[in-house]
Amino acid sequence: MNATDAFNIAPSLPGWLLYPSTLVLVILLCVVIYRSRVRQEAFAILVPWFRYVVSTYHTFTFQSAVAGLSWNALGSSSIFVLGLLVVNRRDFGLKLLFPVYCLMGVVTLSGLANRDIGGTIDVIVKLGFLVVLSLSFYEALGKVGEKRATARMLWAFVPPLLFQVLSVVFGIAKATETDGSTSYIGGYNHEAAFSIILATCLFVGAIATGLSRWIRFGILVACIVGILLANYRTTIIAVAPLILVQLNADILGRFSRNQRAAIGIFVGIISLGVLGLAAWVLRDRFADLATVLDSGTELMKRPELYTRTEVQMMSARPYIWSGYIYGYLDGGTLQHLIGFGGNSWDGVFSKYAHNTLVSSLYEYGIAGIIAYPYLWLSMLFAALRVRHSARAKLVAAHVSFMLLNMATMPHWMIEGDILYGLICGYTFHCLLRPETATSPAKARKAPFVAPRPAASQARRAA
Repeated sequence: MNATDAFNIAPSLPGWLLYPSTLVLVILLCVVIYRSRVRQEAFAILVPWFRYVVSTYHTFTFQSAVAGLSWNALGSSSIFVLGLLVVNRRDFGLKLLFPVYCLMGVVTLSGLANRDIGGTIDVIVKLGFLVVLSLSFYEALGKVGEKRATARMLWAFVPPLLFQVLSVVFGIAKATETDGSTSYIGGYNHEAAFSIILATCLFVGAIATGLSRWIRFGILVACIVGILLANYRTTIIAVAPLILVQLNADILGRFSRNQRAAIGIFVGIISLGVLGLAAWVLRDRFADLATVLDSGTELMKRPELYTRTEVQMMSARPYIWSGYIYGYLDGGTLQHLIGFGGNSWDGVFSKYAHNTLVSSLYEYGIAGIIAYPYLWLSMLFAALRVRHSARAKLVAAHVSFMLLNMATMPHWMIEGDILYGLICGYTFHCLLRPETATSPAKARKAPFVAPRPAASQARRAA
């Protein structure tokens, strides 16, 4: 959880901006939490808010605190433990969580086989963090209803949006590590984590149907503009499916069902045109992507065989991936099966893999590259089974998250686990509570408890 292992420390916002802003944000959070009165909802709001605020103090919170753990890591671990007390214990038995538990099993097996306890605990805590946040959001949606829960979740994103506005107004920017382009990330440490925060806000804004049309539209536009200002190419590409589905859904929702087929064709054509225009505007930022695609199998070689020009392609991602892949191939039979253990790349490679599958191949072997796709596809298929007006947005969100994993590692960052936790929590709600599309759950306290027969309910009511 120590971000300094992968990223160089960037300067925070100056204290005369950061400290007064934080004080105002703390007061605002206290008001929101006090008005919640539901522990799961309060926890679901507190978790991202706390992470987003302490990350702005990264020059301090990323430093080592106890047993090699950073203050950030200790905070995230404490939230995980608190989540175990907040979430209803019965919900840990949801069948939808089985893929997460399988992944935890793979991580544990690899760690024990490689005698790596520290790295194993770190990864297990992150996955546990994902579970408790998913369940707290799922339970909050059931207790207070979609309109209230999703609208109030947006308060958690006030800090990063405010800090980014301040960084733009006062010209506080960061040069990206590879090409020197400018990123406005509100004094955060790295554009990867910050852009994922805005992607999370974009998702919550997309499902927040309780807001007025113009407020919701303003939030979505702010997120899109913020992601562009953060200037992290991976997130820009990854959120494209969610943005396209959201914009099409907003337009088609204004027409009757009989008109939507014809309007949908027209809107689809316009969307493709907008996508093409965006690709043209951002062509310089993605020029090396085309070069890599043209190179084909030429880049499939050991890292020491890369030329200086090839190393610089796509922010050095093919070069980084090559090191991990050949490091895995050079291992023994045990490592081929279950890898070198969680976080075993730290101390071996200078940068994290920038690809979840490549990293899991090195850390967890064949078992890892089975376990992660099993998790993603299970959640995606769950979203496809949803009978809810938000199904298309949910499917797009899962696709966006999988794309994000192809060129960065959201599961390694707590910010990424927050994004996936909220997506999964909303998926659980829409799939397991189809009768409560926009109101609190009334039928069942637990999704796997069968409802009482109608005759039994009638006798009890009499």
